[in-house]
Amino acid sequence: MNNILLIGAGQLGSRHLQAMASTQHLLNIQVVDPNEESLQIAKLRFEEVSQNFKGEIAYLNSIDSVTDKVDIAIVASNSIVRRSIIQELLARIEVANLVLEKFLFPKFEDYDAVEKLLSDKKVTAWVNCPRRMMEGYTFLQEHISTPIRFNAYGKGWGMGSNGIHLLDIFAYITKENNIELNNLKLSKTIIDSKRQGYIEFEGIISGSSNANHFIVESREGEPTPLKLEIDAGNKKFTIKEGVKAVMEITNEDNDIIEQKEFDMPFQSQLTNIVIDEILSTGKCSLTPYEESATLHKVYLNCLLSHLRIVKSDETIDECRIT
Repeated sequence: MNNILLIGAGQLGSRHLQAMASTQHLLNIQVVDPNEESLQIAKLRFEEVSQNFKGEIAYLNSIDSVTDKVDIAIVASNSIVRRSIIQELLARIEVANLVLEKFLFPKFEDYDAVEKLLSDKKVTAWVNCPRRMMEGYTFLQEHISTPIRFNAYGKGWGMGSNGIHLLDIFAYITKENNIELNNLKLSKTIIDSKRQGYIEFEGIISGSSNANHFIVESREGEPTPLKLEIDAGNKKFTIKEGVKAVMEITNEDNDIIEQKEFDMPFQSQLTNIVIDEILSTGKCSLTPYEESATLHKVYLNCLLSHLRIVKSDETIDECRIT
């Protein structure tokens, strides 16, 4: 039986848990969260979908209660406590593989510290930026010739916490990780996040990697699905995201060449795939930690430098997005 550990049983963590009911492997699952109410909600959500689950599951309040070596640990906590959770976990338990939620960490110092710890403990880690798993985006990576112009825009979609997904897919499509960003068109109004203690941003972030250009925009208003436009010269790809995403491919004269639909699965339909890939092959389609950490630091630097200007405080070393 394969030992799986889930740390964080909140909104997203409970969806990771639901997916585990659909894996092809026999699992011994341990779920850890200090909040008893979160554990109970996660338990109810798991029981909604786990009629055919043949493994074992335990709900715990502390990492101290975790038993056995862990084949895969998923850390679905918020960003402020993620580093300390990883440190506590790897100090106590032997972990083979680690899947981390984004946004990884709010401080630069956290990234190298965690990377060193992963290396010392010989842990293979990935970051949950799952668009790389989705058919429409793998199609783009396989069929687009660079250089490209990548634009994404919508209203109220959480540029701070979710922008890393777009930077990740830009890096994936272009096969470029050396990206420079600027924040000259970010709003000077810093928004309180729906998650208490965290913040959000609106405006425009732009950047480039070699001849590839990147622009994302979040406008004020009720949240709307993201629209992506990728101009690859002789072809343009327009993606309207949603549960059923739609892609239009047009030529230089804006004539529609092809229309494609592809699924954007929920987390409850993805984590099982990640677990099965790792247990079967030792690999998965998510972004490797080192690559994602590089992208996170680029994005963090962009937001943190803007925050320092807005707050007129060069000593600020933390950007609370999650």
